[in-house]
Amino acid sequence: MTEKAIEAMIDKALERFDIFGARVVHRIGLLQPLDQVVLVAVTSSHRAESFKACEFLMDYLKTQAPFWKKEQTPEGARWVDARVSDDAALAKWGIQASNA
Repeated sequence: MTEKAIEAMIDKALERFDIFGARVVHRIGLLQPLDQVVLVAVTSSHRAESFKACEFLMDYLKTQAPFWKKEQTPEGARWVDARVSDDAALAKWGIQASNA
């Protein structure tokens, strides 16, 4: 399900921006603080298009990817909710989300 959602995000980026391609890698499973979690790579003729597409993909990923994040703390485990700021970042691309 997550892989298909990420592919759909890349398809949206290909429609919106003048890019050759994109790759998104998002780790899953138990991660430690400071672990590298996500990689977004975009290729294009011009860096500005790559930067815009990369920012779009990161904003989209933060709000629309079907990830369920659970934090383990000394006080116990808790599920992490989406942030209103993540929805606002996505809104600048003309996409409305109501995750928080």
